[in-house]
Amino acid sequence: MKVRLSVSEKRYEEIKAELTGHGIDIDDDADLELIERVGGDEYLNVKNEVGDRLRIPVAEIIFIESFGRNMDVHTEKEVFRATERMYVLEQELAGRGFIRVSNSCLVSRKKIKRIKPALSMKYVLKMEDGSLVDVTRGYYYSFREQLGI
Repeated sequence: MKVRLSVSEKRYEEIKAELTGHGIDIDDDADLELIERVGGDEYLNVKNEVGDRLRIPVAEIIFIESFGRNMDVHTEKEVFRATERMYVLEQELAGRGFIRVSNSCLVSRKKIKRIKPALSMKYVLKMEDGSLVDVTRGYYYSFREQLGI
């Protein structure tokens, strides 16, 4: 098994020795990644299209939308392009105030400015940055349940 390590320099050698002692190879191109969370769940770690690792503050993320194999992570300051899969980002942000509203979009509960009902069991969300995001029919009931509406 191969694992990519995203940990602090202080702990890198210690964790690497422990994993290699259990027969796990450390490789930057591995599909699995071990991430150290510094100070709790402050950052979302993603890889951009040129392979650089980005640490995006979770508190600044407004929503994430997918376009094929790429994800646009919309923050208060800018938009980051990531290559992770939507289900991976959804799992990473689970329990951190994010709601899946369609097959291609995750939103931060805290960044929803207005919820407007639309036709055919849909909602249109106005986000803090002024963006409009649709809650599709497939996510209508889970969205209502998560927000208590």
